[in-house]
Amino acid sequence: MVPIDFHEYRNELRRALLARAEALTETWDVFTVAWISYGLSVEGFENNQDLIKLHDRMLKWIKEERDKIWEWQRNLGPISTIVWLCRKRGEKEDPDLVTTLSEKVKELDIDDKWSPLRDPEQVYLLSLGLRFGSEMAQNRLKHVAHQEMQKGPLRRKVLYAAALKELGETVTLPKGEPQDEADIIALVWWAERYDDDKYAFWDRFSGIKDHIVLDEESESDGQRVLSISEIAMLYEAATREAINPSPVLLFRYYPIHSRIKELVKDHFVNKDYSSAVFEATKALSELIQQRSGLKNLPEIKLINRSMLGVDGEGKQPCFSNVIIQFNDYLTEGELYAKNEQEGLALICKGVIKAFRHPRAHRPKDHPAIKLDAYEALDQLVIISYLMRRVERAKIVDKNKVTT
Repeated sequence: MVPIDFHEYRNELRRALLARAEALTETWDVFTVAWISYGLSVEGFENNQDLIKLHDRMLKWIKEERDKIWEWQRNLGPISTIVWLCRKRGEKEDPDLVTTLSEKVKELDIDDKWSPLRDPEQVYLLSLGLRFGSEMAQNRLKHVAHQEMQKGPLRRKVLYAAALKELGETVTLPKGEPQDEADIIALVWWAERYDDDKYAFWDRFSGIKDHIVLDEESESDGQRVLSISEIAMLYEAATREAINPSPVLLFRYYPIHSRIKELVKDHFVNKDYSSAVFEATKALSELIQQRSGLKNLPEIKLINRSMLGVDGEGKQPCFSNVIIQFNDYLTEGELYAKNEQEGLALICKGVIKAFRHPRAHRPKDHPAIKLDAYEALDQLVIISYLMRRVERAKIVDKNKVTT
């Protein structure tokens, strides 16, 4: 899996959205504006001047073209988006607008090949605003979405299913194997918006990322330029991931010590976080034994003898007698070298006492040792750092050591 810098990628996607918005200065297309606004809305309205500007422009369009906006069915999804954005902005939407929108949706003919009901992008936008519309209009849209999500490419099914989600229906992700970039983007978006298996879908996305571009100027052979809705959906997904990262993605991306990663990956992916940490502490203990040459000692005695040069607790370190030496300047008596040596030994003991010992004496489902994913990651990173320091340390008189 190729790591994705979500913070940088969301910036790229935002620039692409704003570039599309800038291009509308001369040619107004409310459908494009609706999807750009939808994408930007993931960060809310506060201090989001780009979204505020677009929403104000859409409201102005409604006001100036009030008698004409209903002439084109293609406007229905954007009008619904305006209603939804008003709520997100904390403003009361125009009740006449919602009433007319509801009536127009009820009148739509699914058998008309140009009907917005046959366009999943339109139906998803309609679902946002119709939350506040009439029950009859909502039921009409639900019926269509249930019917249409059984047909066509996976992306189409995902958008219809998402419309049902927005209207309060209990719907699972439509089944199907993704056939192209559009399908994979839809899956990533669904996972981030509706809390599905984010890791698995971003894993797939990393395999197609180099095959897509955000504008025509960047296009090269074999690449596909994303549509405005795809960019907006991808921007929402990347932003959500940057704000609330998947623990499994963090685990895979962070350069945790290879021994630990291999040892605990199944535990971590299966959300058995306590076992993951416990196995990692055993690996640290094993490494200290191997490097020091000391066998059959309890962990705390092992650390005291190998890193502090003493045989018991509470004794002053004897730096001339250490086996695992973390700093070349320790033998020269420099204070910072002594502090580091003692500090790392204390961290090792802390890991054994705080991370390992409680799990060695309780079942893994005991509430006292329960961990969430991010706590487990914090602990694994600490253990990973100690593993690397022990590996890099100088070993002193290893062959003369006796227990």
